[in-house]
Amino acid sequence: MCELPVLEMEEELDRFLDRFQDARFVLESTGIWEYIYEGIEKRGFEAVLAHPLKVRAIAEARVKTDKVDAETLAQLLRADLIPRSWVPSRDIRDPRQLVRQRTYLARQSTSFKNRISAELLRRGVRRPPELKSSFTKKGIERMRSLDVPTINSNLDCLERIQAQIEVMNQQLQIEFKRRPDAQLIATVPGIGYYGALLIHAEIDDINRFPYPEHLVAYAGLVPTVSQSASTVHYGGISKEGSAYLRWILIESVHIHNHLHPESRLSRFHSKLERRRGKNRATTATARKLAHIIYWMLKTREPYHGQGFNPVSKPA
Repeated sequence: MCELPVLEMEEELDRFLDRFQDARFVLESTGIWEYIYEGIEKRGFEAVLAHPLKVRAIAEARVKTDKVDAETLAQLLRADLIPRSWVPSRDIRDPRQLVRQRTYLARQSTSFKNRISAELLRRGVRRPPELKSSFTKKGIERMRSLDVPTINSNLDCLERIQAQIEVMNQQLQIEFKRRPDAQLIATVPGIGYYGALLIHAEIDDINRFPYPEHLVAYAGLVPTVSQSASTVHYGGISKEGSAYLRWILIESVHIHNHLHPESRLSRFHSKLERRRGKNRATTATARKLAHIIYWMLKTREPYHGQGFNPVSKPA
C-alpha cells in the first residue's frame, strides 16, 4: 500500500472533517491514533480513544471488517459505552516517545552484545580474566583483532546504537531538568534521570489515579483473579497496562536493593524472598515502590531515607 506524504494526509483528513459540523469521533488505540486524534482536536471536535482490549463487541464479532468495526464503535459511542484509553497530555507525548526510543535502543544494544558473545562462544574464544567485560575499550579492540566478519559487523551496529544512546541521553537530561515530577521520582535510590523520566512519562498526571492500587493495576502488577461461587483463585500478574512502567519499576527494585540493602524497601524484599522466592518478592516490592511513588507525587515529598511514610494521605 502506497503511503501518502504528510501534507496529503493532512489535506485528506481536513476534507473528511469538512463534512461534519457537530460530531463526536471515536478511534481505536492503534499505532497511528495520535496524528488523527490531534487533527480532530484541532478542528474543535470531541475525540474518544477506545481501549482495544476492552471493546469486546469488536473482538468477539463473527464478521470482522473495518466497516463493521467502525459501525460497532459508533453505536457504543452513541450509548456512551466506549471503554476509554488514557490520552497523554500534549506536553508529555513527545518526551514519552523519546524515552521509549531510548529504552528500545538499550534493548537493541543488549541484543547485539548477546549475539557477539554467542559468536565468540561458538568459536571457543573466552574472555581473558584480566578483562572485567568484553565490551570495554580494550575488550572491543581484542575482538576486532580476531578479524571475524560477523563479529566486526555486530560491533559496528553496536557502536552506532551506543552513539545514538549518548545523543539521546543528552536530550533526556535537558528534559529531566524541566520536569519537577521526574526530579521528585529520582530521589528514590536506584532511579536515575532516565528511569524517573520513563516513570513520569508513563504516569503523566498522577491525579488520574484515585488510589495507589489503580497505579499498580496500570503497571500490570496486580494478580489475576478467577472466581467461581465461593472458590477464588489468584494467578500471575495481569501484565495489562503499561509494559514500560512495569519493566522500569522491577529494574528499579533490583538497583535499589543493590545500592541500599538496609533500606526498608530492601528489607521487605529480603524477608519476602525467603518465604516466596526471588521473582515473587521482586514483583511485590515493585508494587510497594509504585505505592511509594504515588504518595510522593501526591504529597510532593521526596523519598525519605529508610522508608516513606506520608504524614497524611490526601483524599
